[in-house]
Amino acid sequence: MWKLFHASSIVLVLAFCAQSSKAQSEDSESEDREAESSAATEMGANLPEQIVDRLFEMSVDDPSTAIRTNALRACANIPNEGTRLNDAVDRSLNASDLKVRLNAIQMLELVELKPQRKVDAAIEYLELRFQNPDRRIPFNHPTISPAVEVLKRHSEVANATLSDKLRESSPSTLLHLQLAGLLKFNVAENADRLHQHSKSDNQEVRGEVVALWSKHLANAAAKRSQPEKQPQPELTEKLNGINPKFLKYAETIIRRYDKDESRSLHEQEWQSMLMNPASADLNHDGHVTIEEYALHIYNRSKK
Repeated sequence: MWKLFHASSIVLVLAFCAQSSKAQSEDSESEDREAESSAATEMGANLPEQIVDRLFEMSVDDPSTAIRTNALRACANIPNEGTRLNDAVDRSLNASDLKVRLNAIQMLELVELKPQRKVDAAIEYLELRFQNPDRRIPFNHPTISPAVEVLKRHSEVANATLSDKLRESSPSTLLHLQLAGLLKFNVAENADRLHQHSKSDNQEVRGEVVALWSKHLANAAAKRSQPEKQPQPELTEKLNGINPKFLKYAETIIRRYDKDESRSLHEQEWQSMLMNPASADLNHDGHVTIEEYALHIYNRSKK
């Protein structure tokens, strides 16, 4: 009886060890699978350096337009490659293929090129697009609007550049005048240049000059007809304690949407803004001034 019990015990111990060994093996295999899965995920997020290098090469050197544009977009999603992305976009802005240039222009807000470089690239692209009168397209066309938006985002630099270009007549003068009409071009400061172009043999050029003068006079008349805004002493007092950067940012936003150049926004002008600024109108006069908007964004930043 004892021998039988002893033998059974041995069998049970051996079975337990075998089961334990099998479980450890399964756990080990599971850990291996998890490790492999983790490695695969890591590989997906961070491609090997040779592939990253190849993508950047193809974004600037591949003879296929489609491949160059797709490679550059892929490069924009690679982390910690800001410097190389800047260089790739910068080189693509000089491409002979206009589709490659357009793709680079659409990515300008992702890179840290100087505003002057962005403006020059946008204007040069538009000049190439408008070289043939039969190929002129509306400024809101998908192949044109990204470049126009670059100029609007950097309007001060764009206006200074257009002013320089309008010193002399060129095959692109009509385009430069049309762009000036889209931006807040200072007609008074460029009076001599516009007067010169008003004598052009090109009827379209003369027409654009008159359109600029007309817009300028209409804005001036609108300003004269507006009631003088009453000062807000309590607003001035509140602004004394905030960082000047809020005023600078507020002025940038107001200028972007201020169509009548009143240095404030009325309801029709702020319709296209992502966030309705009506709550910034402290004196409830229907206009949001730079000061009011600065205080508004300052108060929001503290929440």
